[in-house]
Amino acid sequence: MKAQAAPQDDETRPLRVCMVTPFPPRHDGIATYSSELINAMEGFGHTVYVISHTDENVGGHGSQPNVFGIIDITKPDWERVIFEKVMEIKPDVVHLQHEYGLYANQGDYGISVIDLLFLLFHARVPAVITYHSVYSTLSREEAMFTDLSLDTVDAGIVHEEFQKIFLPANLGRIPNNVYVIPHGAKTAVAENVPDALTTKRQRGFDDKKVVLCMGWWEPNKRFEDVVSIWPDVIDRAKDAILIIAGDARPGSPSGLYYKPKLLKAVQESPARERIRVITGAFTPQEYDTILNVADFVVLPYDRASQSGNLAHAFALGKPAVVTAVEGLKAEVEASQAGATVALGSLEELKAAIVLLLRNDELRELFSKRAHEYVRTKIGWSIVARKHLVLYRIAMQKEQMKITPAAELDISRG
Repeated sequence: MKAQAAPQDDETRPLRVCMVTPFPPRHDGIATYSSELINAMEGFGHTVYVISHTDENVGGHGSQPNVFGIIDITKPDWERVIFEKVMEIKPDVVHLQHEYGLYANQGDYGISVIDLLFLLFHARVPAVITYHSVYSTLSREEAMFTDLSLDTVDAGIVHEEFQKIFLPANLGRIPNNVYVIPHGAKTAVAENVPDALTTKRQRGFDDKKVVLCMGWWEPNKRFEDVVSIWPDVIDRAKDAILIIAGDARPGSPSGLYYKPKLLKAVQESPARERIRVITGAFTPQEYDTILNVADFVVLPYDRASQSGNLAHAFALGKPAVVTAVEGLKAEVEASQAGATVALGSLEELKAAIVLLLRNDELRELFSKRAHEYVRTKIGWSIVARKHLVLYRIAMQKEQMKITPAAELDISRG
């Protein structure tokens, strides 16, 4: 039985949105992302229902009345459980947050997500998917998943323009339903954490310049590169200290392989007395508090579609030194709030870190630009409005043929 198509929308009616995503209290970047996006959309008067995973006591209690923790990818037909809940909720639009590890069972690349999207397609339920793992070069499996999923949804979202530009070469066709909406960031995050000087003083760093590498520990993060140059850095910046914060992502084989390698690099460093390791899967407030200690962040990744860590850093006015790869390069160039260095060049990495450590005025300039970039370009209220415009486009697509995505302008939100 097909769901009744939504009536022609007058662009003012509050929407009922169903978000399929991990959700707090899970300590996960996409869980935090979805929570912040949903808060912004609800602030505009819309209702959002969340279908999430069964872990971490998600949903089913008073503090999360519209959250349903029912996704268990180890169970057969888990996608049908989601579909049946969607049909019960009767939303105007379904929005799935996608990253391969969230829905993959025994290395199947989360192919059951395609089954879910086909069920929604045949039921005429408007569907949107955000791709959190899109690179300039996709593997065969990634390209196949992206191609099939785009065939069954009304709109696909990527965070960076380069991701959209490179899709045709990977898919062998030009999709007409891909939109660019940036990764959002809080504009008032500093209200929830102590000021930087207080946080530094509490941790004994008030007389130090703090460089921070933070995030899930995966081989592509290459935090060991910063560890390897740290003895040379502190020779030229005597008051510097390096913090490496994070841990291997639970259930990630690559993270579990990388963690001992990183910790060994720290332990064997001649500069280990000037390196601090903070291990954990942090709550959002813990994350922001640690981030607020930093004078700037360093993200020396060798592969990155986009970075929530970078968006959070900008939200707190933290400049960044990043490798000139994909989303990192795009965001730093757009914001002018940091420095990019060539991938694999430890000398450039070292020079950029030393420059920011020794130049207070430059750090302050980058910090102001970071705040301005969040306020005018990627604040959650801006990003949420763009999503709401796109939801209405998806709803219209179920009723009529409209202008191809290439000609639509959602920049005005």
